[in-house]
Formats: sequence, structure tokens, C-alpha cells
Amino acid sequence: MRIKVLMGLMLVPSILFAMTGCGSEETPETSVKSEVAADVEAVEEMATQEEVEEAVDPDEMFTRFMEEKNIQLKARDVQFDMQNNLDQKFAIMGNASLDTYYNYGFSNLEQSHFAVSVEDEGAGYADRWVLYFDRSKFSNLYETLKKGDTYIAAAAVIPKAQYEDGQDALALGVEFEILGGEPAASNEAGSVVQAAEEYKSQKGLDLLAQDILYDMKNHLDKEFLISGTASLDTYYNYGFIPLEKTHFAVGVWDESTGGKWTVYFDRKEFAELFETLKQTEEYVTITGIIPSSLYEDGQGELAKGLDISIGTGY
Repeated sequence: MRIKVLMGLMLVPSILFAMTGCGSEETPETSVKSEVAADVEAVEEMATQEEVEEAVDPDEMFTRFMEEKNIQLKARDVQFDMQNNLDQKFAIMGNASLDTYYNYGFSNLEQSHFAVSVEDEGAGYADRWVLYFDRSKFSNLYETLKKGDTYIAAAAVIPKAQYEDGQDALALGVEFEILGGEPAASNEAGSVVQAAEEYKSQKGLDLLAQDILYDMKNHLDKEFLISGTASLDTYYNYGFIPLEKTHFAVGVWDESTGGKWTVYFDRKEFAELFETLKQTEEYVTITGIIPSSLYEDGQGELAKGLDISIGTGY
């Protein structure tokens, strides 16, 4: 976040006007040109010297946030002394992104809270925390982070009731302030985006993989769109382990999340797809679903495939 301050240029018109006067007195042409050129050069040099980029100091912004929220502790103070700082509000600042990590005493929060990974820079170095924010209260933050990483300051607390010995840097997020600019725009190719949108419209899908990934428990048994480059995979885990005999696994680097989904397709129904992917990777658009009968906490990006289109055309 930078503010460019330009000083001195506004003086140029007035100086030139003063030097040229009203034209009532004449001086030799060469002398006037020389003097004007010299003075203009001096003004421009002064302006160049005084042109500065005044960077907004992150430390000052962080300090202001802590003062406004009446917070005395930083994440670093708590991280290395958790047991003596339970139920104490602390502040953290850094690059934030949505996460899928739920563990220790926070493992049961997925349905009510979304996870945010924050690279702590409040102490001058990066150290990752995962903060859990209430889905209803902080829905605006959730929607912002779905568009991309954002630089934030946040207030958090480790509740004594949820703390477990040896836990990672995990806490509840209770307040936040966005400090960064707009999330970066997607750079996906137009034909790829169009293919996904057409498929989504044809199949009547309202949800993307991104909508599911960070809110799985609230979207079980609901169809959603997965699109990206696909190849055969060997990963069977959690509730999907028993499927290996009847389903083959396909790894898909999904565009909406940037992460890898493993999608399981029926070997008989999708035999042609299996043969195609045995030969080469393909861009695919998939209708996926996470059956509640197969879902397990913390499973990550695993789903069954119900339908698929290969390529960017129809």
C-alpha cells in the first residue's frame, strides 16, 4: 500500500509566469531562453528530488489495530506460552487464505466455522496460524477470501475449553481488518472458463468445488462442479477406501480452488474415460458429489464422479 507524494511541480507555472512577466520589458532572446531553461531545469531537479514513495509502515498499521482493539498480546507472545495465555485476546497480521485444517480441540468446528491460514508477520517473520471464524458472523470475510489471498490484521483467542496439549497454532478468530488490496484476478484462459460455465449451466449446477471445499459438512449430498486437468490416480482414503474395486480414481487440479481433488468413477459406467486417461491427461469438467455415507471429518478433496465432459468444447 503506497502513497506517492509529488512536491514542487505545482511551482513550475508560477515560476515561469514570474520570469516571463507581462512582456512590458524586453531582454535579449538568447538571455531569456537561457535563464528560463536554467530555472525550469532547477525546478524539475527539485521536484525529482522531492518525489518520494511514502510506504505505509505495516508495523504502524498493526500497532494502531492493537490499540483500537485494546490488545496487548501478539501471536508470538501466545505461540511460545500457550497454557499461560488461554482465553487471552491476541493480535496477528499477515497474508490470509482459506484453509481446510481442523484438528485438536477445533476439529468439530467445520460446520459452524471456516478456517483461515494466516502467515504471521507481526513479529517481523512468517509463522503460520490457523484461525477459525464463525460462518454467520464473518461471512463477508469468507466471500472475500474465496476470491484470493488478502492481507489482514486479526484478533484471536485460544479458548481454554478447546485447548489441547501439544496443539498447533490454532485459535478462534474474533475480529479482523482487511489491510491489503483487491485479490488478484483469475488468469484462466477464456475457452476454459467458457467450457466450465456452459457445463455448469447445462447441468443446472449452482455450486463450485470452491464452495464445497471450505464448507463440506454443510454441502454433503449436493452436486457441484469440478474442472481442470485430470489424470488417473491411486489415492484411496477415508470413507472412499472400499471403492477401489468398483471405482477408479482421477486426480483433478481444480481451477476454483487451485488444489487437487480425487474423484472416483464407476469402472463399468465410465470405462471409456478410464481408457482415455490411461493414454494422456485431459481437461475435464465434472459433476461431483460427496455422499454423507462416505464422508469423514478431515478427509479433504474427495468425491464421487457422477458425470463428465472432456475438453473445452461440446
